[in-house]
Amino acid sequence: MKVNLKQFVSAACCAALLAGCAQQQQGKYAAPAATASTGSAAPMMAAKTGSSSAYFPSGKAEGSALMLEKSAPAEVLAGQPYEYSYKICNLTDATLENVTVNDRVGSNFTATDSEPKATSSTGGNATWNLGTLGAKECKTIVVKGSSAEEGVVTTCGYATYNPVACQDIHVVKANIELTKSEPADELICDPIPVTITVKNTGTSKLTGVKIADALPAGMTSDSKSELAFDAGTLAPGESKEFKYNANASATGKLVNTAKATSDQGVGAEASASTTVHQPVLAVTCKAPDQQFMGRKFEVCYTVSNTGDAPAAGTKLEVVIPAGLTVVSTTANGSVSGSKVSWDLGAVDAANPQNVCVTLSGAAGGSFDFAATAKGTCAAVASTSCSTKVVGIPAILLEKADDPDPVAVGDTTTYTVKVTNQGTADDHNVQIVVEIAPELAPVSTSEGSISGNTVTMPLVGTLAPKASVTYKIVAKGVNVGDGHTLFKLTSDVLKSQITAEESTHVY
Repeated sequence: MKVNLKQFVSAACCAALLAGCAQQQQGKYAAPAATASTGSAAPMMAAKTGSSSAYFPSGKAEGSALMLEKSAPAEVLAGQPYEYSYKICNLTDATLENVTVNDRVGSNFTATDSEPKATSSTGGNATWNLGTLGAKECKTIVVKGSSAEEGVVTTCGYATYNPVACQDIHVVKANIELTKSEPADELICDPIPVTITVKNTGTSKLTGVKIADALPAGMTSDSKSELAFDAGTLAPGESKEFKYNANASATGKLVNTAKATSDQGVGAEASASTTVHQPVLAVTCKAPDQQFMGRKFEVCYTVSNTGDAPAAGTKLEVVIPAGLTVVSTTANGSVSGSKVSWDLGAVDAANPQNVCVTLSGAAGGSFDFAATAKGTCAAVASTSCSTKVVGIPAILLEKADDPDPVAVGDTTTYTVKVTNQGTADDHNVQIVVEIAPELAPVSTSEGSISGNTVTMPLVGTLAPKASVTYKIVAKGVNVGDGHTLFKLTSDVLKSQITAEESTHVY
């Protein structure tokens, strides 16, 4: 801070500086008497022929603030135009204000013009209000005119001013700016990079600059939902940057607002948002409820995405149960041990993927086909469906009599054998034998006898390749050709099977 103070003079004490009250006398100027409004007048200082100077307030250059130098021709012709001038200089390193120059001239001079124009002019007196003179600054006034008569023209100039005491007070402004940036879109499994920049945009130094960042619901950084940064002191124009990674646990638009404060009481806010996306995989399975052993059948899967982002690198895996054989797969399917897998690439909502595997089973049973679908940023999706592989029951009925023929009073034995020749169980297998009237049943290995009807016990399950055998003893009672009828029923048979055995009784 600089104080511009040379000397204080009140308006009432602004003394006149007289210059050039020159008298044209034998080619020389005589120094005129100086006058002042108050105080002692600065003496007129004789200059070179044609010029004179005055200094205020000391009367000499040393210790003075203002110099007024008057220049005029020593001799002119009557009736011819001529000019004279004033040079006004600030001798100090400070500012002088309200600088005024006054010119008084005798009656034998008619002014025609001046540069600059006089502020006022009346009765041979002209005044120029020059305003402010800066440090070491000079200004010039040129007066033009003529004298009609011979004689001496006396012109006198004087000046006044106000010295000024100045002190610079710097007015500065505190201001702070906060910016925040993060990607507009991001997958839920990827980190969200956040950048916060605080800047001093004012002209004042900022101290105690702090940033508080409250993360929205569904977003954290290092398991924290509130972050704080200390920027310390910022010079004008200086900025500091802070970076961190956030993680999202929810989808949708997450708006993040940070606040900056300082000891100077100025603050700022900045917001940024990221829309978090997530693929959502779903998988369905379709298989026949039942298939016969040895026959091929397909198990098909559909992998879809109900989320709002593609699931890159999606892979489907299916576990093939033991007892089944992979016959073929649709495109891109690969078989490794008991697993079949497909690389489906990026699966989006508009592009569901369908794949199938063809299987066959040599043995019966119920088989489950569990599958899982995995993709980038998507939760694992799973499904399962099942197929029952069954065989075909095939019932064989065999019967015989021994001996044949048989005499009245003698006996013969009927042997009945039921065999399941198929590949699946048969259930509720039963034999009923109606003995011919020429014979009468005597006994049975199993079952019961009622008149000539022999009923064998019900076989709940007859496994593949299993068989049951029954024996019935019958006695000849009447001569003739007897026809014994065997009736077989079971769950697999759509209608009963009948067979006859002919026995000759004599």
